[in-house]
Amino acid sequence: MRFVPPCIPDVWAGCRYCQTNLPALMCFSWAWGVTPYFARLVVMLYRAFSLAVCLALLLGSVSVWFPTPAQTQAVPAHALGADDNAVFVVHFSGETHANLDTCGCPANPSGGLHRRVMLAKAFREAFPQTPLLELSVGAMFNDQGVLLNPPFKDVLVQNEYALRGYSAYPFDAINLTYQDLRVLHRYFTTQAAKQATTDFPVLKAYLSANATPAADKKTHITLPRFLIKEVTSPRFSKGGKLRIGITGVCEPAPSEGTGYVWRDPATALKEVLPDLRARADVVVVLAYLPLDQAKALAAELTDVDVMIVGHTQPSLLTLETVGETALVVNNYETKALGELRAYVTNDGQRTYRSRFIMLDASIPSEPNALKIVKDAKAAIEEARRSMVQAAP
Repeated sequence: MRFVPPCIPDVWAGCRYCQTNLPALMCFSWAWGVTPYFARLVVMLYRAFSLAVCLALLLGSVSVWFPTPAQTQAVPAHALGADDNAVFVVHFSGETHANLDTCGCPANPSGGLHRRVMLAKAFREAFPQTPLLELSVGAMFNDQGVLLNPPFKDVLVQNEYALRGYSAYPFDAINLTYQDLRVLHRYFTTQAAKQATTDFPVLKAYLSANATPAADKKTHITLPRFLIKEVTSPRFSKGGKLRIGITGVCEPAPSEGTGYVWRDPATALKEVLPDLRARADVVVVLAYLPLDQAKALAAELTDVDVMIVGHTQPSLLTLETVGETALVVNNYETKALGELRAYVTNDGQRTYRSRFIMLDASIPSEPNALKIVKDAKAAIEEARRSMVQAAP
């Protein structure tokens, strides 16, 4: 005979038949007509199952209550390369035209200040005995419309943030090009230069063998013709020091309004190199020239160990020996960072190898540099919106 418990009318109340707190609607005893003892066993199993579910949810959500420290993505081993006893390494870049972010390519956005900085930082941590120099062939700023009156607002903002970004992570040396001169000439005036180099340390890295103040204007300073970087390593002879001399030239271009004129690159280098060679163990020339002109210059000169060329050249060209010079070409917009490694053979001869490191998503972002990149992007977009709103 089927027994109907008195709890059925209130199906969500505790089942008085089973003497449990399980809602009557979920109690099997009244539905199946089983004994209260079996019903209690079912309830115990139900509670055990509920407890297991609760524990699983609790463990799954513990990271919400107690967040674990974020893990910093490591620079992949292929990007760092091996410790192959290089006596020094150069990371070369340039032609970014004030773009601190990636190239924005839809398929594989590459480049960016935040990735270049992280790669250099990781290299120095991984290979503390290998000196690293960061050099730029130039064209670091955007000269579109900067000499107009008024200039383009978004370009001004872009260059301002580029100046901040490059100053936060300055290069060892930058070749002055006509694009950069059109943007930076106001910082190179005799009145502004001292304070400007304090405010923006990247300006101290600029050099040029063939940009000189105009003869009829004494308003601008003379930039360094070359820089000497002394690096140390237990791999060196001569007391563990090596002097790397760096100079640079740019193809002549219109320079009205900048306070400077451009001299012939070959003539300027021939004047600079004897003095530079006397002071340096290694001579590096940063050349913003068409590739055929750069090769002709390298073949003509005898005191140049390395020439790094930039001028919207084809991408990822391999190292080429021209005369006595190891010649490499920058990757346009630095989607891939150039790396040059120097070695000394057993007989004391110096040799070089080069490669390119793609600055793609496999390279993590340096957090502080990434913030500068994001701030720059937001400010540029805001400037462009205001330009659209102001348009007639």
